[in-house]
Parts: sequence; structure tokens; C-alpha cells
Amino acid sequence: MNHPEHFDVAIVGAGPAGSTCALALRNSGLRVSLIDKAVFPREKVCGDAIPSRAIKVLGEICPDFRSDFSTQRDQLPIKKTVIHFRDRKLSHTWKLDACTCRRSVFDTFLLACVREKTATTVLEGTEIREICTSGTDYRLDTPDGRPVLSATLLVGADGFNGVVSRFLASGSPAKRKQCQAICRYYKGITGVDPVATEIYLDRAWLPGYFWIFPLAGGLFNVGFGMMAGYRARRNINLQTAFSEMIRRSAILGEKFRDAAPVSPFRGSSIPLGFPSFPVSGDHFLLTGDAASLVDPLSGDGIGNAVLSGKLAADQIIRSFASGDFSRRSMKNYDRCLRSILRGEMKRKEYLVRLLTRMPVMMEWIF
Repeated sequence: MNHPEHFDVAIVGAGPAGSTCALALRNSGLRVSLIDKAVFPREKVCGDAIPSRAIKVLGEICPDFRSDFSTQRDQLPIKKTVIHFRDRKLSHTWKLDACTCRRSVFDTFLLACVREKTATTVLEGTEIREICTSGTDYRLDTPDGRPVLSATLLVGADGFNGVVSRFLASGSPAKRKQCQAICRYYKGITGVDPVATEIYLDRAWLPGYFWIFPLAGGLFNVGFGMMAGYRARRNINLQTAFSEMIRRSAILGEKFRDAAPVSPFRGSSIPLGFPSFPVSGDHFLLTGDAASLVDPLSGDGIGNAVLSGKLAADQIIRSFASGDFSRRSMKNYDRCLRSILRGEMKRKEYLVRLLTRMPVMMEWIF
């Protein structure tokens, strides 16, 4: 067997976490590869909201990111979020930059930044089926057993139940807190503020929520999500709940009166809350959804994915500087994530549990 090409770092998954990691390594002097089984642009089940945390971190990595991204006609600046509950609503104005953008466009833009601003070797349409280790290196193989490359350090950025976490991490997806969500695109929704995302809550479907996120070109991302365990216990069909939310709400009924879907429903499972398992080990790190970093209250995964990609790059640079890739050394990455995100995410988890057990709290909040 021919020896595969060797890299210092192999990043599996070219979504926001993986592309951010590659961008943050651009001045490191390391040989980096970025691998994804899809060919971009590719569709991704998502609410298409790009939060301020993602824009802020990417701006820190690439000072020209904001100006470059602002020229994309598919991005729509968002100034506030409006939350509806029965006949009442709360409005929150965002002080930092936020926007909506279809994930197929946003992820392709980030990957183009990687190609333009770094020396990263990008491999699209390359599925990794098996990971073999010699103790100091990892070899990545395709489904037919063909070696793709080898690397000293491996970054799992390939999402929920990705190949890196399946092979190397101890936190099986079955043990993670999960949300299940569906969404589709609409045209013709009326009465929506073009600079506001909207969230609708119904006591019958807590702890789930319905969303309408406006996009450029008169398009809307509309979806419904709920905790998987709660949905299973009550045997709730998400498409039925989606339709019932519109039927039960006079506000939604009016907004959807002349609306028409322009895509089928697409669904996904989302790992929620701060991880209860290690997200690093000997010669590897997990980022984004692979590390279970989705906000347990809002369901946003992009902000923490981008942040984890940058923190992973910081750890990678430290590891190559010291020559130490041991589990003990890589734990610095876990500690960095914990210091920034754990308190925030635990508070949000507690609030979700409280609202689930005591729906009357929603009445009090509003």
C-alpha cells in the first residue's frame, strides 16, 4: 500500500466549525487539510440565523470578514427577535451584528474564504469511513478502504454522530440531549418585519417552538423543534405540530393566509447543551455539533461552532509549539470551552427544564 500524504492537521467537516478552524490556522505554518463528504454548495437543515457570536469571532480571525460578507446579497441584517405567546409578545433588540443567510450560501462563502486566505488543502466529495491510528498519527480511509491522508492531529467538525466522534470520543450520540426539528422554505408570508426573526410559543407544545426567519429575496425559513425525549413520550408528530401551531394561532393564520411552501420538509436531530463527555483526547479535538455545543434554549449551533473552531485552532498551535498531543495536554481545550460556555449553557438548560415542568412560568414571564 502506498503511503498517503501526511498533514500536520486534518479537519473532517467543512461547515462553520471546520472552516473557522482552518481560517484560524492560516498563519500557523502548519500543513492543514479540510475534508468534507459533500460538494459545496450543499443544503443543510438549519434555521439560517447567523448570530452575533459567529460574526464577531470570524471578524477577529479575519478583519475583512465583515466587509466581505456584507456584500453577499443573500445575507439579510437582523436587528431584533420577537417572541409571541398567546396574544402577547416580547421584543429583544440586538446590539451586535446578526443576520440570516441560507446555510448553503453561508457555508460556501466560508469555504471560499478558506481557499482564498489560507494554504489549506480542501477535499470536497471525500467521505471518510474509517480512522486508523498508529499511536502518533491517524490515517483516514474511504468506504472502499483507500487511504486518503494521514495527520498528526485530527479535528472532528463533521457534526452530530460524525465519524471522528464515533471512532474516538466516549460520548455516544444516544447519551446526548437531543432536539428534533423540521423546517421548510416559504414565499408569501405577510406581516413579518424584514429585520426581525419571530418565535412562537404554545403551551400545548412546550418545550418546543415555532419560528419564522426572513431571508433575502422574500424567502422565509419556517420550522418547529422540540426536545426528542419529550416528543417521544407524547408521541408527537412534528409536521402535525407545525400545522397545528398555524391553525391555533390567529396571528400565524393571518400571516400564512396567502403563503406557499417552496421546498419539502427537512428534518434533523440536534445535540443540545454543554457536553457531559470529553471533547478531546490523544491527538484529537471535537468542535461544533460533534462536541454537542448547540444552545439549549435557542437551538443555535453556529455561534458556538465558530467559537469552538477558533479555540481548537488555538489549542492546535499550542500543541505543535510544545510537541505535546497527549490527552492531558489537549484537556486545555475542554477547559477553555468550559470557562466560556458551561455557565451560560447550564443556566439555559435549567430554564428549559423549568418551563417544561412548570408551563405556568411562561404566563408569569410574559
